[in-house]
Amino acid sequence: WYQRRVRKAVVSTQSTGGNYCEEGAAEPTPCSAGHYCPAGSALPTPCPKNTYGEHTGLKSEDECTQCPQGKETFEEGSTSVDQCKSVSCSPGYYRDPQKGCQICPKGAFSTEENAASCTLCPKHQYNSVPGSVECMKCPDTAFTWSEGTDSFGGCIGPVIEACSGEDMTGSCDRYYDDNLNVTSTIRSVKVIKGEFELFNKTNHRGYLAKLTEQDGPTNVVDLEHVDVVRSFSPLLSDVFCSLDQGWKFHGSIRSTSKSGKACINWKRTPLADKATPNHYCQNPDGTNLADKPFCYISETETEECDIPSCIWNMDCFTGIGTQYRGKQATTEHGKNCNNWNSDFPHPHSYHSPEYNWAGVGDHKFCRNPSEEGKPWCYTTNVFWRWDYCSIPRCSRDSFDFYRF
Repeated sequence: WYQRRVRKAVVSTQSTGGNYCEEGAAEPTPCSAGHYCPAGSALPTPCPKNTYGEHTGLKSEDECTQCPQGKETFEEGSTSVDQCKSVSCSPGYYRDPQKGCQICPKGAFSTEENAASCTLCPKHQYNSVPGSVECMKCPDTAFTWSEGTDSFGGCIGPVIEACSGEDMTGSCDRYYDDNLNVTSTIRSVKVIKGEFELFNKTNHRGYLAKLTEQDGPTNVVDLEHVDVVRSFSPLLSDVFCSLDQGWKFHGSIRSTSKSGKACINWKRTPLADKATPNHYCQNPDGTNLADKPFCYISETETEECDIPSCIWNMDCFTGIGTQYRGKQATTEHGKNCNNWNSDFPHPHSYHSPEYNWAGVGDHKFCRNPSEEGKPWCYTTNVFWRWDYCSIPRCSRDSFDFYRF
């Protein structure tokens, strides 16, 4: 007798496109409906949500059929268009082709059914609730740096807190704008952001006291000239926006350059002896008057900041116009304004440095260094010494606060 050794042949089977071959299977299996099988598949892959595969033997995801517009499936591997159901995405949502209805995130909104996408909140508006159909306006005195602001805290503007008890006790409220007639008793205040003027009479009349963030919590009894608060108003010029080229701008609102680079502390810069020692955008002591507020992004490199320009006291005037810094140079009677540094044809003393606070200087723009009436100027007409200027008074109905 004899023994014969037989070696069993091993056959390797690899699936072609439209088929799959499980490990150890002798033959490939056709890809079932609702699935696709690229070449070499060991298992079928289900068609994604919102698609279906009616036929067997699909080779790629692209061969899965998209549900009709406005319809979607609730699971993968659908085999018929009948499994595509009408689903309406409500306002506040948007329709994702793959995932179906998706809620709009904070800082965005949608106003129509089955929106293709959500819309970011415009500048100077915000939205802090997902699924919103609109955005909320920031206070008139506030703005945002960009679209898509997702909280009220993203509104940049003045804030003051007032309490019924001393040392910030009792009932406290925050205000973001003017209050022309305070009806409750205020015994302590704290400026959270910016600067405020507090008056002892309604409608911004009477004696006033000025408070800033640096003053911290303050009891009303400790205010100079003001023993009761009847109205108050935020200061915006050179705090939240810049007049002229911003050389008096001192607001602590921006610590990055226009390109988004971090500002370094002015103590580390060549202007350390002129700048306030912080890392906010400035234009210290009249340096670089051709520029807007800027900052150092390294010890040798500067960049401009995107601080808005003031509209109030530039295109119009407030109060009696002592803060006006616009470029009106003709009078109500059509006379040309003369340079403030000139004594011809009308000698005067307003070119003295003691009137720099009023914005007079080597220019011919209307100003009010006399603190009477409204902005005016000396004229170039030898027979007409001075005249008021034709500048509109600022009002919320006619003028925004900021120009970007």
